[in-house]
Amino acid sequence: MPIHFELVTPERVVFRQEIDIITLPTESGEVTILPNHIPLVSALVPGVVHLKKGKLEEDVAVSGGFIEVMPESSIRVLADTAERGFELKLDVIEKAKARAEKLMNETIHSNDAQYAAAAAALEREIVRYKVARKHIRGPVPTIDKAILPDNENTV
Repeated sequence: MPIHFELVTPERVVFRQEIDIITLPTESGEVTILPNHIPLVSALVPGVVHLKKGKLEEDVAVSGGFIEVMPESSIRVLADTAERGFELKLDVIEKAKARAEKLMNETIHSNDAQYAAAAAALEREIVRYKVARKHIRGPVPTIDKAILPDNENTV
């Protein structure tokens, strides 16, 4: 029995498809969900969502949000941001990472809120970097682009 998986951000539906296994980053650590998992609600933390469908695998960079595992093998992830490997550009990520590191160094002794924001931005860029690097190491077959109506996904 496959898992019906949906990953949504405020801007778009990133992924809506049947999958076999999903590993998610939560406050309690990584959680792997298989079909018929018990119902669960958890906070999603910045990290990599790992999806498997048959022999295909895909990673998605997320920056936080919530996870809902429902009966009948259905999972909904509401993420602040989410990006699939093929959407990411290493040069853009490296520049954003450098900006976040610079801002952290500038605010380390002055403003706690600015420092925390810079640290969160750096954490997000590190996750994006991991997913992008894995995607460009070679031709990685990814799971089909999400099965969505044409107007739901700009990718």
